[in-house]
Amino acid sequence: MKKTFLNIALLSCVAFSASAAYTGRVFVDKNNNGVFDKGEKPMAGVAVSDGLNVVKTASDGTFSLPGHDRERFIFITTPSGYKTDNKHYHRINGDQVSYDFGLQSYNGGIKKDGSHKYVHIADTEIFNTENHGDWVNNVRDYVANEQAAFIIHTGDICYDNGLKAHIKLMNTANMDCPMFYCIGNHDLVKGKYGEELFESIYGPVYYSFDAGSTHYIVTPMAGGDYQPGYTKEDVYRWLKNDLAQVPQGKPIVVFNHDLLTYGDQFIFGINDQEQINLNEHNLKAWVYGHWHINYMKKQGDVYSISTATLDKGGIDHSTSAFRVLHVDKKGDFVSELRYTYLDKNIQIASPVEGQVPVLASGAVPLAVNVYSSVTPVKEVTYTCLVDGKAIFSNKKLQQATDWCWNTEVPLTAKQEGKVVTLKLKARFNNGEVAETESAFTYHATPAEVKLAGNWENLLGNPQHAATAQPALNQPLQLAWIKNVGANIYMTSPLVHNGKVYIASVDENLQGEGHVYALDGKTGELVWKYPVRNSIKNTIVVDNGRVLAQDAQGWLYAIDAASGKLSWEKQLPINGLPALIEGLVAADGVVYAGTGKGLCAIDTKDGREIWRNKGWGQGEGTTSTFSVANNILVGSSQWRALYGNDLKTGELKWEANTNGLRNRGASAAVHGGLLYIISDKSFFILDAENGRVIVRKELPFSVDVTSTPLLTDKEIIFGSAKDGLIALDNETLELKWKFATENALVYTSPYSRKPASTIETSPVLAGKTVYVGASDGTIYGINKEDGQLVWKHATGAPVFGSVAVSGNALIAVDFGGNVYTFVAGE
Repeated sequence: MKKTFLNIALLSCVAFSASAAYTGRVFVDKNNNGVFDKGEKPMAGVAVSDGLNVVKTASDGTFSLPGHDRERFIFITTPSGYKTDNKHYHRINGDQVSYDFGLQSYNGGIKKDGSHKYVHIADTEIFNTENHGDWVNNVRDYVANEQAAFIIHTGDICYDNGLKAHIKLMNTANMDCPMFYCIGNHDLVKGKYGEELFESIYGPVYYSFDAGSTHYIVTPMAGGDYQPGYTKEDVYRWLKNDLAQVPQGKPIVVFNHDLLTYGDQFIFGINDQEQINLNEHNLKAWVYGHWHINYMKKQGDVYSISTATLDKGGIDHSTSAFRVLHVDKKGDFVSELRYTYLDKNIQIASPVEGQVPVLASGAVPLAVNVYSSVTPVKEVTYTCLVDGKAIFSNKKLQQATDWCWNTEVPLTAKQEGKVVTLKLKARFNNGEVAETESAFTYHATPAEVKLAGNWENLLGNPQHAATAQPALNQPLQLAWIKNVGANIYMTSPLVHNGKVYIASVDENLQGEGHVYALDGKTGELVWKYPVRNSIKNTIVVDNGRVLAQDAQGWLYAIDAASGKLSWEKQLPINGLPALIEGLVAADGVVYAGTGKGLCAIDTKDGREIWRNKGWGQGEGTTSTFSVANNILVGSSQWRALYGNDLKTGELKWEANTNGLRNRGASAAVHGGLLYIISDKSFFILDAENGRVIVRKELPFSVDVTSTPLLTDKEIIFGSAKDGLIALDNETLELKWKFATENALVYTSPYSRKPASTIETSPVLAGKTVYVGASDGTIYGINKEDGQLVWKHATGAPVFGSVAVSGNALIAVDFGGNVYTFVAGE
């Protein structure tokens, strides 16, 4: 049998077979009627396949294929510069033996050297959702504005309903761009075989196409909800023949619903003898979805790239986004995440009336967050008027991150006490314009920051029980603002010995991940230390070291004063999902990692004290470990809440009932009790044994990372769609709700537009609760009645919780800005 197959495979590499089962022609179909008419150009050298054999068309565009026992389709490798209006395949139909393919010319922004860009989306799962117009239009408009070569969806369209509906939302014709689909595990549905419905709508589950410099290969998920009809052998044998037609050295990229390997060698095979080492075929990237996360890393010479969902929050609270890959003539590329639902969003973060930071020179930092889903920002300019007269016109700002643009406005003592107006204009690549302005009274005297106590863990301590701070007299004044040059996600600022510490993400793997130390009085950068990947959650300070873990599981200990590395350690975590849990440190020990890779580590030298053996890694957990007397409280998404012995690591208990398994939040420890939110409930648990003492079911989702704040009369926390929530701490009845605006970017798992999301943890100073929201605003709310006391709009989502020290409130936004506000006199 093997010899027979090998003979067929060898015959497939020639242009014609002596005993053809199927023939046809590939041509440029000028009038798009599907018929090869006189004067239309035949296409030579186009690869055509019957699902096993692969041949190339002759000079007259004709081909001949032998067929095989498991045949279902005749399909082509769509050549670069053409599209097929969803007809890159024909279903083999009864006695029909001739199949023609008409191509339409399509430039798609492909340059002469082969460079181009394309859009990657994943896991839209539309089987139970509606109102898809906004995000579909975002992709369509981006493709039109930026001339993308194609769109690839890497699967989980989801079940019968999704499969039938999605092709109407996004296809080559209505997107005016080649649209390709992979099959995911939830796209294998009930039928004669798992892919039967998918094939009837989307065609073959494995195929290839060319765009510019690169050969792209679509491969199917190995298995799923129902048994597929295809086998790994089917895919391997076709893939071997497909690659045989690709010129040596031509870059290739593979699309699949999941990642092939965690290692450096991407080997696709069926046994020890029959294998394809894709690295030897110039594999540039393996692009996938499945995990609902934004995660990019380098595995040897190959990049693995996962993109979360563009219409809703990811499983691990990843931002709603689609990904754009900008490919050069060598097949190398630069990645870019683009966030959906934003239409020329623009907001001056500094200065605004009452929030006017002043540098020692007298200049005023100007920062504006501006973003549009469908087109990049081309430039941002400002005009400055004093008492109505322009003193600067059309001055350019510098781009700091994908959201923030900034500069310094050179005001001097001459403008003291005068009204200054800044008029901002943002121009986008597609020619659109967004404008806004800010007016304020200028005073040259800087506000003084007086930091006091340290804030070295999430909410200031290992228990995450935010201690009530002295009141910060209103109105708060912005003392300084500093952009670190990269996005800041769920990392909260820390305060230690007069410095502010923060860390950034690197979602596109462009070297943007760092830990930063800023001067607490001025915001000036003291040092920054580069890390390998994104730091997505809580960092800590212990033993004079800043400790942070990145998405790949590297733990770093950096000297807090000098910024020099003290030690680093690769944690023994799984390859997926990305590591996004937050750290906690207490008494010279940092607790890092997750699942069987959760370790207690000496903060002085990186020595491992113990390793967890009691529970495994989840689907992507955003909680931060909490310390409760002799118990370390951790969790695993979609699994449980766990209590490990703080000294030995022994698993003491797990709690997974009544919604406790579906949670991203961290526990606040008060005495021997854990206060926590999960799914649609508020809980109080016994920290010693995990027993649920109180469960309050809520009429809304609290699947957010917000840790409850316990005051003298309230329990206050964020929610997925309903803003800030306060329960009476005796009756647990709803006391008040504070509705924020709609989220700028969606992160809470499966949350979609509209949603007033708060992922951050509230902090109390006096009678005011301070909290950041996904609508891009930092709020001060009266704890007793839920009324607004103070706010500052940043224009970029706020995912990190605030810190309080002395007279200062410190906050961050996703655009990379760090803000320090001080109390009024």
